[in-house]
This record gives sequence, structure tokens and C-alpha cells, in this order.
Amino acid sequence: MLFLRMERLARLTATAVLLASFCCAQTMEGLGASDAGVTLNQEHISLVREARQNSAVSTRNPRPNVVIFTGDRVVSQFVNGSAWQTAITVVNLETHSTSFDVLFFLDNGNDFNVPIIGLSGLNRAVHVTLNPFGTLTFQTTGTASVLTSGWALLSQSNNDSVGITGVFRLNLPGQQSQEAVVPAVNQFEQHFVLPFDNTIYIMGLALANPTLNSVTVFATIRNEQGQSIDARQLLLGPYNHTAFILPSAWSSTRGIRGTIEFVTSGFGVGALGLRFDGIAFTSVSVLENFNWIVP
Repeated sequence: MLFLRMERLARLTATAVLLASFCCAQTMEGLGASDAGVTLNQEHISLVREARQNSAVSTRNPRPNVVIFTGDRVVSQFVNGSAWQTAITVVNLETHSTSFDVLFFLDNGNDFNVPIIGLSGLNRAVHVTLNPFGTLTFQTTGTASVLTSGWALLSQSNNDSVGITGVFRLNLPGQQSQEAVVPAVNQFEQHFVLPFDNTIYIMGLALANPTLNSVTVFATIRNEQGQSIDARQLLLGPYNHTAFILPSAWSSTRGIRGTIEFVTSGFGVGALGLRFDGIAFTSVSVLENFNWIVP
């Protein structure tokens, strides 16, 4: 009888340990903020990149100057402050546990230090461990007095399949909160089109350069008849990001509908459109045609 009780106790203990390890495997840990101008996230990526290039998984990504690897995702617009929040949801699509980092970058490629609900202080990144099929959501507080924008990168040291989505949220006193889903990008094209409508709406544009080299973005603006009415050029340095309101920055788009054709030098960029109607807004994905030949 004593032996049976001991055996049962051992089984219960083993089961409890297994359940505890499974429950506690899913975690979120903030990576501490750095001083202004510091690029710890860039150093982090360099170390991951070097490790992956020295391993078998690097053969699945032959591009030498690309920050991202197979499975990595870019959120082209990440904001915080002045009643704006960004929420990030990550999903483990594997049958085993996985870990990864979500890194935040400012427009100039430096670390973007943000307050995350449930984490102390400011964080330049979040390290996430997920159970099989597990899901986790974290969001910025939005309480900073100044709105700051940048971009985010889901960086992995493996080829596990992980899904990520972002949501912008605007919380104005006395108003219903407004939000829009931000699609994550894992394919970066050199040639794409953004439709815009600046008649009764206002369009915005966000571009993120997830490469180690500067990228020149050539933009051709066309009206509804397909006629070219303007041409612009942007230079994005390594890890750089830009976001602006189209009719304010490019006056040729004011009061009309049309398209903007983008062609990039070197590797492509992550791109996202935003359409505003008062305080309401929605995201607009870019259009691609793989049959086009880049000039």
C-alpha cells in the first residue's frame, strides 16, 4: 500500500511539474530601454544574423544585406503617444514552443523606447515565448504627451512559423475609440502601387527599410486616368522609417484620386497606406504585380 501511494504521489508530482512548465512557458519579457541614440536593437540583429549565417537555416535566405530572415515580419508603422497606442498580437503556428523578439525602431533606425502595459519602465523590445498554438497580445500605453512613430520587427533565431498583426488605436476623451489593423509584411517588393483618395478622405503613407543599406524610393504619381502628374524621390537609410500625410507632403495629390507607383533601389521596403475620415481611419495595403519589369 505504501508503495502504491508513493507511486501515485510520484505520478501526481510529475504531472504537476509538466503542467507548471507548460503554463509558465508562455512569457513576455521587456528588454530594457537604452539611452537616446543608442542602437542596441541593431547590434542584436547583427548577432542574430551572424549566428544564422553560420548555421543551416541561413541557406533559406541568400540575401546578404537583408535584416530579416525566413519567418521574420515587419510592421511598417508603430506609434505611441498623444492618445495613440499600438497593440501587437503574436501567434505560434507550430506544434512546439517557440521564442522570438519584437524590436522597436525610430525613424532614424535608433531604438524606440516605449512603455508597454504590464511591463515596467521603457522597453526597446519584447522577448516572447509561446506555447504550441499559443497567442499573446501586448500594447503601448499611449500616455506620452508627444506622438512618436517608427516601425517594429519580429526577429527570430529559427524558422518557426509565427503570425503577427498590429492594431493602431486612438483614444480621445468623450469619443469612441478608433482602430485599424496593420498588416505585417514578410515579402518586400521593389515595385508596388498604392491607390490613394484625397477627395473627402486624407491618405497617409508609411515606409520602413529593413536592410543594412540605404534604399532610394522613386515615386510616380498618377491621376485616375493613369496619367503621370508628378514624380518624387525618398532616401531611407539603414533601418530608417518615414510616415507622412500625402496631401500635405505631396501637394499634387491634394483633392484627387489616383495611384502612386513605387520603385526601390536594391532590396524592397515595407509599405502601408492609411486612410482617414475625420477621427476614423483604416489601413490600405499596397498592390503588387510580379509581371512588371523594374526599370
